[in-house]
Amino acid sequence: MPMIRVNGIDLHYIDQGKGEVLVLVHNVMSNTDGFEFNLPELSRHYRVIAFDLRGHGRTTHVDDEAEAPRFYTFDNTAEDLHQLLQALHIERCFLFGQAYWGVSTALTFFFHHPAMVRGIVTAACQILSSNEGATPFDLLKEDTRKGFVRMHELARTQGMLAVFEERKRLKTFWSDKLLASPEILSRFAPMYEQTSAAAFLHFPPLSHARRAAIAAKLRETRVPLMMLMGADDSHTDEMIADMRADYPDSHVMLLHRAGHYPAIETPQEFNRALLDFCAGVRLGREAEPAPG
Repeated sequence: MPMIRVNGIDLHYIDQGKGEVLVLVHNVMSNTDGFEFNLPELSRHYRVIAFDLRGHGRTTHVDDEAEAPRFYTFDNTAEDLHQLLQALHIERCFLFGQAYWGVSTALTFFFHHPAMVRGIVTAACQILSSNEGATPFDLLKEDTRKGFVRMHELARTQGMLAVFEERKRLKTFWSDKLLASPEILSRFAPMYEQTSAAAFLHFPPLSHARRAAIAAKLRETRVPLMMLMGADDSHTDEMIADMRADYPDSHVMLLHRAGHYPAIETPQEFNRALLDFCAGVRLGREAEPAPG
């Protein structure tokens, strides 16, 4: 498995396929193994880059809670990606981000390097921001927030596999289809075990000011953006409305029989939607009249 030293950390990545570049950014408590059902098909059409976020998989972990808030930030994860692409001599790419960590990393990267991004696909999350001093957990409904408090306690005292078992019990953001699939659950368990507890305990915040700046950059550049949503996910309508309020040009595709993790729950449909989006952007750009 390739490793590279970037931004002061050792980063694990996958570089598979040829042609235009498609970057996949996973969510918290996941890693590149979560794209196992996607990489073979996507890399038949694109050069696919996937990497383990800091604190996840084989990439450098920081487990000290005092250091974690400075280490786990979206500016850091976006810069990790930027330096990786520079090292691989990649100038432009399509970006996919899964849920809060993936979407926030992808959009922070876009904010800093808009010229490098041909199109963006977000899954299971809008531009989710919180007040200064707050955390994303403060935005959750009371029962869900209490569930994360319980999982945080377990992360500190028993480790991330205990968090995995508790999440199965609480069903937090997990669809009935996912919970009923021993195959899918068997893939989640090792990804939890390979996640730093400190990363889970210290979700990076995205400020309201950064959210407004990202939205302004999206409107300024009019970069193609599609929300890929599972029809069985929670708060789907609310997430779509929030994204369209920030960026009215957002497109939406609903995947039936999928919840919070469409890349794993319905991989064939997910792969086709992602490929169709990228193909549409390419065709649209080719159809534009030449300047002058």
